[in-house]
Amino acid sequence: MDILVAVVVIPLLAFGPMLVYALVLWWFDRYEKEPLLLLIAAFAWGAVPAIIFSLIAQLIFDIPLYGWVPYAAEFVGASLIAPLTEEPFKGLALLGLLLLFRRELDSPLDGILYGGLVGFGFAATENLFYFVSQFSEGGLAAVLELSLFRAVLFGLNHALFTGCTGLGIALARTSPRWWVKIGAPIAGFGAAILLHGLHNTGASLAGTLCWPILVSLVVDWGAVAVLLGILVWISVREQRWLTRYLADEVNAGVISQQDYGVIQSYWRRVGQRLRVLLSGDVGRWWRLGKYYRLASELAFARQRLDAFGPERDTARQLEQLRRELYELRKRL
Repeated sequence: MDILVAVVVIPLLAFGPMLVYALVLWWFDRYEKEPLLLLIAAFAWGAVPAIIFSLIAQLIFDIPLYGWVPYAAEFVGASLIAPLTEEPFKGLALLGLLLLFRRELDSPLDGILYGGLVGFGFAATENLFYFVSQFSEGGLAAVLELSLFRAVLFGLNHALFTGCTGLGIALARTSPRWWVKIGAPIAGFGAAILLHGLHNTGASLAGTLCWPILVSLVVDWGAVAVLLGILVWISVREQRWLTRYLADEVNAGVISQQDYGVIQSYWRRVGQRLRVLLSGDVGRWWRLGKYYRLASELAFARQRLDAFGPERDTARQLEQLRRELYELRKRL
């Protein structure tokens, strides 16, 4: 009976909290939602390929490690090898995003979002492995105890690490300064490896000394607080972009003055769409969501134009957005 319960409970404990955290992170991307397929792909990359490649790399390094320093191999593997093998493979998803879907990285928030989703996917699968192993040794009670640490106390860790990498890549994409383009990815990736290493070192030593786990907690939650502050600051800045860059679009007749007031406020957007949905007009509800998203894309595209000057197809993109907004406005 315990096995049947475990078959249901363990995947829920492994994936459930990570999906909840992912939804909270997705909420911060309020004004211009990223494509759903790319978000799913980011989570899936962390959950499957990144895990497989990391395990292969760790096996390759562990074989000589246990021969050279057998008494310290486990500690070195956790503190050094794990960060150096896991973070590069998680970061490959962000590099692919930069190369193949460059226009989707139009804000530092996008880098944190995609990096965080890769991290949550990685953490979910890693937790699944740990929970299955723990169940075989100590039963369901031991799994519940371990889940408190891995899914609650340290549940944001992998998202934090890869979020730093994503932030660095997105800053390089969105900054006009050459030193940011070069330094931000290096700093972000370095922070990911450093934070990962510090956490694993504290967790590894906690088995014998106990107190190092407090170091892991302080480092992890301190870094999470910093990244959360950056998320809030970026979100406020994006709202200011809407106010600044859409004012001219009102004068040009692309959006109305009334719509301009709603588009600037996330909660007014939600309220407007909710009223329409409660009235039973699902089609209008969907079109309003698209209208608000396109207006945000227009504001962000104009901000990129100010920051970088004309990029390839920028003028065509702006005109296309204006046409789509004008047509949607008539239908609404």
